[in-house]
Amino acid sequence: MQKVNLLYLSQEDIVSLNIGWDTIINAVERALIEHSNGTVENPPKRGVHTRPDCFIHEMPVYLKNMDACGIKWVSGYPSNREKGLPFILGVQVMNSAETGAPYCIMDCRWLTGVRTAAVTAATAKRFGRKDSKVLSIVGGGVQGKMHLRALKHVLPGLEECRVYDKFGNVAEGFVDEMSREFPEMLIKQYPKTEMLIPDSDLIFTLAGASLADYPFMPDMDLPKGVLAGSIESARSWPARVCHSADKYITDDLVSTISFGEECYPGGFPEWTAQTGDVISGKKPGRESDDEIVLAFNWGLACEDISLGWDIYNAAKEKGVGTILPLMQTDI
Repeated sequence: MQKVNLLYLSQEDIVSLNIGWDTIINAVERALIEHSNGTVENPPKRGVHTRPDCFIHEMPVYLKNMDACGIKWVSGYPSNREKGLPFILGVQVMNSAETGAPYCIMDCRWLTGVRTAAVTAATAKRFGRKDSKVLSIVGGGVQGKMHLRALKHVLPGLEECRVYDKFGNVAEGFVDEMSREFPEMLIKQYPKTEMLIPDSDLIFTLAGASLADYPFMPDMDLPKGVLAGSIESARSWPARVCHSADKYITDDLVSTISFGEECYPGGFPEWTAQTGDVISGKKPGRESDDEIVLAFNWGLACEDISLGWDIYNAAKEKGVGTILPLMQTDI
């Protein structure tokens, strides 16, 4: 009987690899092209809910062209803030597609943060106006920071970032950190979401909110030509705004339907395309400067495992991580 070992990668191990945005965005685009081509087994997320407003999701997948498979086991607990813990916690397991043996277990907090922003960036490459200058975000935590970084990478002409967070100190920390990272940009905290809307080119809600907080965006007309969206379905937007766009994008219609119309005020919009269909060229992206586009990408396991594949290979090449024994003898 062969021994079975696996590579353990902590959050700090992964961060030390210095994986850049080109690699991250390419990984999610590669996954979404496979999704568009029907070469993934990617069932909708299932979960358990141990406390109100919380979830623990299982996210298995197999990407046939990459011959890569695995599962992400990820939790989201808004109340963790009061306990000194992050909102998102979890692990990802990579399995051999040949034998099923697990060969790597890694932290998935950093991975989830960057891949979520990378999907938004991949969407913005196709639906954001090339002359976009003003980005507005709700939520100044991990997702807010990652989204600014990813969107600035694909839309380098961005000059201003407006941020609102219901926790004022979080928004202040965002402004301080991001102003040092992007000194060429005007980065400013706003006291109300209503102040974010006018003249914005991109608007994204990125808050780990409680259900009682929804909707928290104002019932205001969106600017012509805006790309807007959310990572928490459409619940952050009032029904009228949810149904005021010219195009509606989601990464997976099956997952969208499985979560139910209650996640979309006023019911499901008339979906224009899945994100991967646009990335693969099967459907068009932005077709005019005046189009209002709403993107509600849920986040898919295929994106996680595709990026996990790159993380694992980079760690192997650099000798990063800890080898752990899983099975040394037969029973």
